[in-house]
Amino acid sequence: MTILIVEDDTESRMLLTAMLTAEGYEVRAADGGELALESVAVRRPELILLDIRMPGIDGFEVCRRLREKVETRNIPIVFLSASRETAKAAEGLRLGAVDYVSKPFQREELLARVRTHLELGRLRTQLEQQVEERTAELRESELRFRTMANAAPVMIWASGEDKLCTFFNKGWLEFTGRTIDQELGAGWTKSVHPDDLTRCYETYSLAFDERRPFQMEYRLRRADGEYRWVLDSGVPLPASTHKFAGYIGSCIDITEIKQNHERTLAAQKLESLGLMAAGVAHDFGNLLGSIFSEADLALSEMPPNTPGRENLERIEGLARHATDIVHLLMDSAGSGVDSDALEPVDLSLLVEQMLRLFLGSLPKGVMIGSELAKDLPPIRGNAAQIGQVVMNLITNASEALGGQPGTIHVTTGRTHRGLGTAANDVGKPSAGDYIHLKVEDTGCGMSPEIRGRIFDQFFTTKSHGRGLGLAAVRGIVLSHGGSIQVASSPGVGTTFEILFPAASRAATA
Repeated sequence: MTILIVEDDTESRMLLTAMLTAEGYEVRAADGGELALESVAVRRPELILLDIRMPGIDGFEVCRRLREKVETRNIPIVFLSASRETAKAAEGLRLGAVDYVSKPFQREELLARVRTHLELGRLRTQLEQQVEERTAELRESELRFRTMANAAPVMIWASGEDKLCTFFNKGWLEFTGRTIDQELGAGWTKSVHPDDLTRCYETYSLAFDERRPFQMEYRLRRADGEYRWVLDSGVPLPASTHKFAGYIGSCIDITEIKQNHERTLAAQKLESLGLMAAGVAHDFGNLLGSIFSEADLALSEMPPNTPGRENLERIEGLARHATDIVHLLMDSAGSGVDSDALEPVDLSLLVEQMLRLFLGSLPKGVMIGSELAKDLPPIRGNAAQIGQVVMNLITNASEALGGQPGTIHVTTGRTHRGLGTAANDVGKPSAGDYIHLKVEDTGCGMSPEIRGRIFDQFFTTKSHGRGLGLAAVRGIVLSHGGSIQVASSPGVGTTFEILFPAASRAATA
């Protein structure tokens, strides 16, 4: 069987050629899209391994051109993509590719996928010929198809011309945790997410009516009850009399691809918002500085009891309040730590001082306790900003109690994080010594949806809130090289744990 490798990177092209030649395949290679199209026109390969990123005609354009022609539209195409290009891999699948393989290549995985798709392509061609001839060989090929399909690393299904499914491979049944009898006919729709069912079946049904290939994404319930996003591709299967005979299709789980793509978009949006906020805050800060200067100059030239002096003093007070908001906006944008303000900070002492300020202002019935470790290594940072973190977390905990009796507990201490520590909600600490701050409350707690957005700028659940408090916490902690972990459940309460690098680590960062 002939495999065409289209890869502009010489080392990757030679590696693939050697790997597949050693398995007995006939391999042709092309270093670009133009040469690949010329090679296919001269001699049709059974499988194409196609790189996405290439100068000139890229992999997507090559795929589109091949799918436009009747004689090449059925050649299986497997995209080669970098592990970080999951969104591009998803786009390739939508263009008609049968699969994708991430770089760097895993030899056994690559060979398994090559064997599978070569066999699928070969078997489909055989099935078409055998159906046309209406011979007993059709039954043998069908059996081979079922055997091959059950060994394939993808979910495969087939249906008759009445739109009812007649076959599901082992991969599908293991994924859904249902029996073949439960899935046959229209039984497979019971595993489709209710919100996707109407759209899914309409797409499926319309393609049948128009006798054309289709692709669709929907959520399918896995055996453990979790709904997973799948990409379902179906093509018409012609009968011996060239009449419509049903469909054959395959599904692959693309949940991780979609999640990675969504996370990338969210991170880009958050970064853009932070840059905008920092720019606006900087400009307003300059304007407020001018207001302070002009007000101070005017006040210095006005004797006491001069008419209008109180108005200027109120203007100066409002400008000072506006400056606090600008600083909060700058902190929420993660604009960094002022190097001139860096100093060793005793976290336990700082928390103790902040707690004294809160004791007289807590609502009735709210108890606040602390467990502050002594002789902690210092944090090297901006004491005012770290104090802002403590104040925001305690304020947030108090508001979470909603005026009801409850408790707030504040803890400081020393901890060590080793390699392999689970990822936190914000930041990923490397191995080393950390000083931790933990604020726990017995308040209303948060749903997973709200917890996932609490650090976003301008997001708030309070009618009077600005949505900057926890965003500022995030910005300050990250600018100090720290991380945040949040645990919360509705009706149970919330725990924020902040990790700051000990001074010995921060000083060498």
